[in-house]
Amino acid sequence: MSRRSRVRLLAIDLDDTLIGTSMRVSLANRRAIRRAIHAGIKVTLATGRTFTTTLPFAEQLGLTHTFACFQGALLRGKNKVLASRTMPPQHYLEIVNFGLRHNVQVCVYVLDHDTVFFQRPLDRFGKEYLDRIEQVREISLVNLRTYPFSHPPIKIMFVASPEKIIVLEAKAQKKWGHKLYITRTRANLLEFLHPHVSKGFALHYLAEHYNLKMSETAAIGDGYNDIPMLKAAGVSFAVNNASTKVKHSADHVVASCDQDGVADAIDWILANRNQKK
Repeated sequence: MSRRSRVRLLAIDLDDTLIGTSMRVSLANRRAIRRAIHAGIKVTLATGRTFTTTLPFAEQLGLTHTFACFQGALLRGKNKVLASRTMPPQHYLEIVNFGLRHNVQVCVYVLDHDTVFFQRPLDRFGKEYLDRIEQVREISLVNLRTYPFSHPPIKIMFVASPEKIIVLEAKAQKKWGHKLYITRTRANLLEFLHPHVSKGFALHYLAEHYNLKMSETAAIGDGYNDIPMLKAAGVSFAVNNASTKVKHSADHVVASCDQDGVADAIDWILANRNQKK
């Protein structure tokens, strides 16, 4: 049976979806987001990034709603934390030791802390990540096995070659897949978070917070970590630079991140808000 769909909440992934190789939001995407806001749609960002590195994009776009950061482990607006889930402490050392045994760069993100903690020494994969992707404000090179964190870690991440990450993901899923949320966010990044964390969980939480049905939500993404959100949303879009698996998880495929795919998706949403699905 067909049903009418009216999108009232739109979650957009950041890296390789809203922003591409230029690391900037295009004019077409900015204008499309303004059109969505003017049409009464709550627009938010759903990203693996920290809140600190997400906020400048949100401010540029005039977004005022709660953002899903750290794959949804932190739901936070500019002045208020709506919800957060930190790593189960009993698995912390297991994962750090696992990464170090396999000679990957390990880093730890901590809730309410702008510093990212990297196992010393910083290798070439860690340097590339900091230079080209996250561009965090501050890093600290420490011994992650013994460092006394002031706040609970929210995420552990491995940085390595894509080939090694594929192997380690399979091993990690076998060992901790039923205990943690494990996801590849890029070809060279593997992340470990609380088991009840994903962008899909985040979208459900935000919909409930705003008293919306899931059929009134939409999502746009490109990565494996976006799949739970794409499957959860009432209508979903994968940008054309996404992998085949991600595209198959979405209802529609739009232009690539460098060709204003977010604008294409928003145009579709606005044109079909009251159409039968």
